[in-house]
Amino acid sequence: MKLVMISQRLIEQIHESANRLTNDLIERLQSDPRSTSYRTIPRERLSALKDDLYEHLGSWLSTRSKSAMKARYERLGRERYLEGIPLSELIFALSLTKSTLVGFIRHHMPGRADELHLEYDLVISIGEFFDEALYFAAVGYDDAHRAQLAAASRSGGEADDTVEKKQPGRTHQPVDEDWAVSRSGQIGEASG
Repeated sequence: MKLVMISQRLIEQIHESANRLTNDLIERLQSDPRSTSYRTIPRERLSALKDDLYEHLGSWLSTRSKSAMKARYERLGRERYLEGIPLSELIFALSLTKSTLVGFIRHHMPGRADELHLEYDLVISIGEFFDEALYFAAVGYDDAHRAQLAAASRSGGEADDTVEKKQPGRTHQPVDEDWAVSRSGQIGEASG
């Protein structure tokens, strides 16, 4: 009984903070070198994520409707393919969405020892949700790619007008990060 109350309270806080969560996510997507293609998507279109996820998270988690999730995230995968977003960046964007949400939950959870299992259960549910979302988005992405290839083969190598001619690919540059390694072999430690 208590799990439902606290989870519902947290879901309400997420709903109330949807604008801030969405703006934070967009800023991170458009500034991170692992998601450079997202800079080509207008901010208004990215803001629609708020309505789609943060404002409807409670119903996604409570109903666990695979058919609704499948339809939504396959459509997202197809859209990102047609926009020329590389699959790696789509996966990164969904992972970033999850980490933004989990960070919010951890920050807003009461932190009492007797309630830690509630936070854990909610975070696990969100992890499962995003695992499914990633899978369905990849399916939609692959479907769009196959449709474009089929259209190109039907027209003798030229994609017809029903499928956009954008080709996704490796438009991003590898992230060049200096991973300092200490003498003890610990990554991220420069001294030692």
